[in-house]
Amino acid sequence: MPFINISFDLGQQAVDLRIPTKVTVKQLSHELSQIFKIPKAEHAYQLVVVNKGLLLSETALLADYPITTGDYLRLEEL
Repeated sequence: MPFINISFDLGQQAVDLRIPTKVTVKQLSHELSQIFKIPKAEHAYQLVVVNKGLLLSETALLADYPITTGDYLRLEEL
């Protein structure tokens, strides 16, 4: 399974992560919210590739997008 190295924005800091590309955006969003204790139940969120201005669809695989090592992702509240 291919992986990429990204930075994930936590607001006050960024965390470098190695993530699989054969995962849906919804799965990744769920995992990130669990790991970093982001309260998704209270609000709806979307995953954004900040440095490329991409808004990711929940049903798509990360591999469907031009996301590469070094990209900067953030969960944004809707």
